[in-house]
Amino acid sequence: MKQCINILCATDKNFVPYCGIMLTSLLENNRTECVSVYLIVDDTVKESSLSQFQQLASHYQQKLEFIHIDPSVFDRYPVYNTQWTSSIYYRLLAAELLPKTVDKIIYLDCDIIVTRSLREMWEIDVDNYAVGAVPDVWAPKSSVYERLGLENDGRYFNSGSLILNLKYWREHQLSRQCIQYITDNFEKLWFNDQDTLNGVLYDQKLLLPVKYNFQVLFLDNTKFATFDSAMQKNISSEQNPLIIHYAASVKPWMVLYYKMPYLKEWRYYRNLSLWKNTPDKLPNKKLLRWLFKRYVLWPTGIVKGNEYMLR
Repeated sequence: MKQCINILCATDKNFVPYCGIMLTSLLENNRTECVSVYLIVDDTVKESSLSQFQQLASHYQQKLEFIHIDPSVFDRYPVYNTQWTSSIYYRLLAAELLPKTVDKIIYLDCDIIVTRSLREMWEIDVDNYAVGAVPDVWAPKSSVYERLGLENDGRYFNSGSLILNLKYWREHQLSRQCIQYITDNFEKLWFNDQDTLNGVLYDQKLLLPVKYNFQVLFLDNTKFATFDSAMQKNISSEQNPLIIHYAASVKPWMVLYYKMPYLKEWRYYRNLSLWKNTPDKLPNKKLLRWLFKRYVLWPTGIVKGNEYMLR
């Protein structure tokens, strides 16, 4: 009998629709699998949203369990990017918050879609590692390692899609180590939870192929050029990523995402979901300038955005 696939995600009120869209893509493409979803939520998430999540799980006849957390636990820790909230830290406590019977889990960010069964990812052996992860789009930059005081081996990983060995985490008290790392290094942390995971787990990780966390900025020609030939080959040959991660400053639910990759894929699952009426977000600043660029300058080619590899 196949083992049930455990999934972890986290949200506060700000990311409820996008978490729901991610879970829709996951459950839609894993109908033949047994899936157990553990969703970490704080007290900003309304009962109506919790009901929607349960409705989604029931529709696909899968299990979903809420793990409630007090967000004030992370009040004194920094969040570098204004788009983020303290919910980015919740995954660091997974080993402590989840039932002790859960030894292994796949963590997924809310700005992700899953395109097919996660069985192949679930069956990757991480018994001797704390985490399985894909290199980050910024992994080639030496400044990342200098900032964190890490050896520059090009293995800085992205935290948006992870295979977590929770048994290993508990045995080595890694949640406690992560909290201590934040306390000791808060002035260095730009990508808060991700920097923390890299600092603590630097020699305890298994690097995975890009299909398990295909960051859209891999297709930015400028960033693509910074990778070595092996990584470039891995990116170029990946025509059907298992996990598409919209890891960029603009997201597919923003008007500004106009010219970036995999927009139609994200919109497909939004329209399939209970959150299909979630409108695209407008930029907070310089609205008229952005709208003019989006609908006039870009379509006519007068102004060009970043250049991306065709998919």
